[in-house]
Amino acid sequence: MTERTNDQWVSELAESSPKFNLALEDLRFLLLKGLSAGLRKWRGVNKEILEDAAQEALVKIISRLDTFRGNCRFTTWALKIGVNTALSELRHRRWSDVSLDELTESKGMGFMTESMSSRSYSPEKQTIQNMIMDTLKRLMETELTERQRKAMIAVRFHGMPLAEVARQMGSNQNSLYKLLHDARLRLKNAMSKENLSANEVIASFSGS
Repeated sequence: MTERTNDQWVSELAESSPKFNLALEDLRFLLLKGLSAGLRKWRGVNKEILEDAAQEALVKIISRLDTFRGNCRFTTWALKIGVNTALSELRHRRWSDVSLDELTESKGMGFMTESMSSRSYSPEKQTIQNMIMDTLKRLMETELTERQRKAMIAVRFHGMPLAEVARQMGSNQNSLYKLLHDARLRLKNAMSKENLSANEVIASFSGS
């Protein structure tokens, strides 16, 4: 493979360059090598994902050549784009087969206590936690719309990416941001009427 300076990479990856195809193939080789080494411990990584990520990253790199400022090695800059592309693909594949309805309905609201509580807490603190969680579950079921509740459970408790939640809800990320914002306000107001503050919730699930 040909060794290149930053300027050579940029000039040869210009689509009008006679060396474009060779430079593109060399960069693809470097991306695959770097991604294979950097992501080898990530669950779900396979050859197909690496190939797809490298191809998508190449498209992004070519379209962003004019944004490269030369304050690092070109290959380092390119590999960062490749890694971000691969991680995005992994997150998408992880959640693509997970139904939003199943995620928020199959276990009811019981998972909330499981995900936030800990067996290391004292009996007294666990009792307080259970009381707070019962209140939160009731408020989420009674004060939030179905869409607000599904979105909040998926994003806040399960960590489903906003883009995937928006896709499954037939919405977009901007609308989802507003939906979650409105849900938080509703929940905060409802908690206030129950004399329950966010600080109390946080305190009850911190420490030992």
